[in-house]
Amino acid sequence: MAIERVRKVTEQILNRIPAVRGKGEEATKQALILPMLDALGYDIWHPGEVCPEYDADFAIRKAGQKEKVDVAILLAGVPRIYFEVKDIEQSLDGHEGQLARYFNATLSVALGVLTNGLEWRFFTDTGDPNVMDSQPFHVAKLDAADQGLDVLARFAKPVFCADAIRGFATELIYTARIAAFLRTELDLKDREPSEYLVRWILKSEHMYDGTVNLNVVDRFRPITKAALARVLREVVRRAITAMDEEAVQAQNPQPQPVPGEASARAQDVSAAPRMPALAAPEPEPSRTDIVTTESELKALAAVKSIWEASGLAGALIFDPSQRREVPAVLTSKDTTGYFGIFLNKPGWWAIRLVLDARRMWVGFCLSEAEMRATLPPALGLEVLPPSPWAASRVAISCPDDLTKLAPVVIAAFQRVIADRKAGRDVQPAPTP
Repeated sequence: MAIERVRKVTEQILNRIPAVRGKGEEATKQALILPMLDALGYDIWHPGEVCPEYDADFAIRKAGQKEKVDVAILLAGVPRIYFEVKDIEQSLDGHEGQLARYFNATLSVALGVLTNGLEWRFFTDTGDPNVMDSQPFHVAKLDAADQGLDVLARFAKPVFCADAIRGFATELIYTARIAAFLRTELDLKDREPSEYLVRWILKSEHMYDGTVNLNVVDRFRPITKAALARVLREVVRRAITAMDEEAVQAQNPQPQPVPGEASARAQDVSAAPRMPALAAPEPEPSRTDIVTTESELKALAAVKSIWEASGLAGALIFDPSQRREVPAVLTSKDTTGYFGIFLNKPGWWAIRLVLDARRMWVGFCLSEAEMRATLPPALGLEVLPPSPWAASRVAISCPDDLTKLAPVVIAAFQRVIADRKAGRDVQPAPTP
């Protein structure tokens, strides 16, 4: 998988750095950049896919010569990623402008990368469409303790998806900003609450009936701080209790069901409606930090391969927000409970996977009857009871099992497309 190759190439790059220093930008490109692109699955020997000195129509004449993109990655003949390459000894600060000019002028480009081979800065357009953000959404430093290679592997060719990149970038950027804001407002230590926070609380519905002026704010600062301290203590206490319960469960795992028992339970619900009421679900994993794992990337690559070979990739689906049909685009999103694969919007989901639990499973946006109708019986895979995240589920042993489940995967995508063409949303299982 990409992450394994990326780690191996990173070691090679770090060993080459002394030999590359002082050799200029071209040596940086050849010795450090192209090997990484090769590790990500791009054909560096095919200029129709990895094109150095890409001459685009928007190129601006400079001193009688056209400006060219240092490296462009084209998929299906369309530019999708632009690279601005600098000498390994050159700082990247202040060089975003040239990359932004190229990015903004090419509607198909979803990712801009500024790199000197050792530091990689990734940009996209999380604000205005086709306007590159001024700040990178991720920085990978190959010589740092936290190299950031797991994010780098997200841009491998088998899992590349423009919408997924924008969604991931938006989540990274705004999660960090909101966390910083909350940390400033809530982690008071020896400070008093800000005027903004106190006013916001007092102006909430059914909170304070009078006029909120500065005197009122000052009077309620200590009250707000005391209430906030109480709530934070309760949150911490609850989190510690949950961690203790998880530790106990890990030390005393539940007994495995008797062979055939799960299938029997599944048969009992086979006549249920398409999205049944779900009761007594099995415990699901919870991750405080969302990190897309190698297994999840493998699963995404497998599903993407099925999608592209199914003939559905060119389908149109109705988007009520735009009041028109739009091309169906496969994308994905990682959450604290599952890894979701969907078309265009998270609510139009087709597949959800849990790959970091004692029992791995894949869930579909199908009723159990629909899922069983397309499930190859010869596989011998166990059908699991419904969970809050999926009404139909199958136990798997590894992401490669998804290839065996290709008929079910295709049926799930067909269901999403059919529901969208009918003008109704796919009704997902409730998300806690």
